[in-house]
Parts: sequence; structure tokens; C-alpha cells
Amino acid sequence: MVQKKKRGLVEKIFMGAEKSEGYARASLPTSRWSLFWDILKGRFWKLVILNLLLLVFLVPTLGVFVFRAGMLSGFGAMYPFMQGFGTGYGAVSSLVGLAEEVSLSVDLVVYALTPIAFIIASIGIAGGAYIARNLVWTEGIFVTNDFWRGIKQNVKQFIAIAIVYSIVFYFCSVSISLCDKYLAVGSGATWLFMVSKIALYVFFVFYTIVTLHMITMSVTYELKFIKLLKNACLFTLAFLPHNVFFLVLAVIPFIVYALGGILQPIGLIVIILIGASLILLVWTNFSQWIYDKHVNDHVKGAKKYRGIYQKVENTNSQALKQYKQQVDIAQRSSLNEKPIKPITDEELQIAELPASFNRKDLLKLQESKEAIYEDHRKYVEEHKNDEQYQPTEAEIAEQKKLDERNKRIEKAKKALAKRNKR
Repeated sequence: MVQKKKRGLVEKIFMGAEKSEGYARASLPTSRWSLFWDILKGRFWKLVILNLLLLVFLVPTLGVFVFRAGMLSGFGAMYPFMQGFGTGYGAVSSLVGLAEEVSLSVDLVVYALTPIAFIIASIGIAGGAYIARNLVWTEGIFVTNDFWRGIKQNVKQFIAIAIVYSIVFYFCSVSISLCDKYLAVGSGATWLFMVSKIALYVFFVFYTIVTLHMITMSVTYELKFIKLLKNACLFTLAFLPHNVFFLVLAVIPFIVYALGGILQPIGLIVIILIGASLILLVWTNFSQWIYDKHVNDHVKGAKKYRGIYQKVENTNSQALKQYKQQVDIAQRSSLNEKPIKPITDEELQIAELPASFNRKDLLKLQESKEAIYEDHRKYVEEHKNDEQYQPTEAEIAEQKKLDERNKRIEKAKKALAKRNKR
């Protein structure tokens, strides 16, 4: 048995609360929704620090889009368009489709840089997804330390995810620009290009959701890339309405920013503070709900309901039946000589120490432990004469045989000792 190393007060403050034998599961949130709000309120500044770390790795990606916007503005100033590239008065017939042609040319060149930018971003997301998972599992974290640990553990998988996503992004972006060009020119069956454009948008959103599922699965399970992609596609299709809802919920700060007006600076502030970390938190929390519901029962060693306290309210539930069967087996065992009180978190709880505690908090903790010890002692006294704790006839006969055997052994030892003295 390996003894756990005791942690100092400073380490507890930075690393967060540690689950120990005195940890009361009943103090956890009882649903994924309450867990989300609990993390958002209680660990807000950890989310802020995580978001700032993510922004460092997202700078190249942001740079690609800023560079694209700059190139479009430059071409808009050089070419004989009306003021404001792509807006303003309609172009004359000789310039029809030229704006879309320029956009297509810019996208072909600039978006070729996205694989490099996305790979750099994926390195940061590997660490951020690992921290988001630990937050949802309500584990103690040290943001900077766990960020690099997450990168070390998951970076290869995330780079592969980023490369595939960059290919999909490039294909969809260039294809949409191509559709815009032909729609502007009006050549061919325009309805076909409109349908293609809508299909490309739908496919891109679909694969974005697939990628989010791959991110959360990568830090939760050990899967090869093909298996990861297959499972992510299944989750995307099976939970399509849920996926769309939580995707919208995750990008609310960006939606607020896009609305413009007085809401734009508010949205920008929220994005800088928790924009990227909020996406990871929302999707990780949602994914853990899926895993508890459909995956963890089939994965060896996986734990369900990590981070939340799942109450058993239905007396006919399978979990409660299994628990009662285990208790009955333990009570019928010949090794069990004392009554065992069923474990319940509702009746008695061990007081938790705050990050900064005093003598009063220690006394409160000791009193809660003594109350549990006393409650167990009373239970043993009340039930020690119950029928299930009394030895059966077979056990009495077996014990009698064992006593007689021990007596014969002792008698033989004494006879042997006398013989040796002679």
C-alpha cells in the first residue's frame, strides 16, 4: 500500500481541492447544468487564464484572417470598384464577377496557410481541452502546469485532427468562393451553385461539430484516429439537435460581437476573457453527458458521473438492486462478524476545509468525523443481534471442529515438549 503524500496549504491553494477519504460526494452538483454554472462561478479566473494561454496559440490563425481582410481591402482600393469593397453601388456590366474573382484568388493563396496556423492552434487546444476535462471532473488543477501536461499527452492526436480540419476548411472556403463567382456571373444553372453553396456550409458546420467531439474524446479515451473520427461522426448524427444547441450556446460571445452596435465591445471583452475556454468547457461538459449515457458502461475501467453526484431515487433501479445484492452477499459472508451500515451521503457528511482555514474549521471537521464514528457504533449495537449476523448451524459446527483441532495440536505440542526435556 502506498501512502498518499500530504499536501501543504500553499499547494492546496494553487492546485485546488483534493478528493480524499473525507470528500463528500453529496456536495457535488447533481446535474451537468449545475456543474457548468458551478465551474463558471467558482473557477472563473482559471477559465480566464486558460483563455489567455489559448489566445497565444490562436494568434497565427487570427493573423490569417486579418491578412486576408487586408489583401481584400488592398485589392478593393486598387481595382475600379465603388467605395467599400463588395459594397456600395452596383458595378458596371464589364466588372460583374470581378469582385468574386478577386476573393477566390485571395482565398486560394491565403487559406493555404491555414494548415500551419491550425497546427499551432491545436497545440494550445490540446492543453486547453485537458484542463477543461479536469474542470468538468472537478479535479484540482494548476492551470499552467496542467496546460503543458495536456500538450505533452495529446499533441500528436490534436495535430492530426488539425491537419484534416484545415483541409476541410480550405476545400469548403475555396468552393464557396467559386460558387459565389459563378452566381455573380450568372452562367450555367445558378440554382445548382446555390444548392452547392448551402451544402458546403452545412458540411462545414457538420465537420466542425465532428472535430469538437474528436477533441473531447481525445483527452478522455485512448483511440486511434480512424476510430476517433468514426465515433465523432456517430455522435454528431445521433445527437444532431443537441449538437446544434450546444454549439450555439458555446459561441454566444461571438454572436453578441457579431450583432454590432453597443453589444460589440461587450462581446469582444467576453471573447478576450473566456471566449475560447468557454467553447471547450461547454462542449466537454456536454460530451461527458453523452459518455455517461452511452459509452462508459462499455469501457473497461471508465467511471460514470465524474464531477456530479448521481442520486439513486428509484428504489427499483438496477444500480440500487446491485448495491443491495452486494450488501446481502457481504452480510452472509462468514468473514463478516459485525453489522455494516449502508453508505449514504445524505445523512452525515464530512465537513470540507476551505482553502484558507482556521482552528474553528478543524474542530468542525473533527466533530463531523466523530459524528460518523458514533453513528456507526450505534448501528452496530442496534443490529448485532439481528438474525443475519448470527452464525448458522453449519458455521457453528465448522467452528467446533476448528476448536477441537486446535486443542489436539496444543496437546501434541505439550507432549512433544515433555519428550524433549527427557
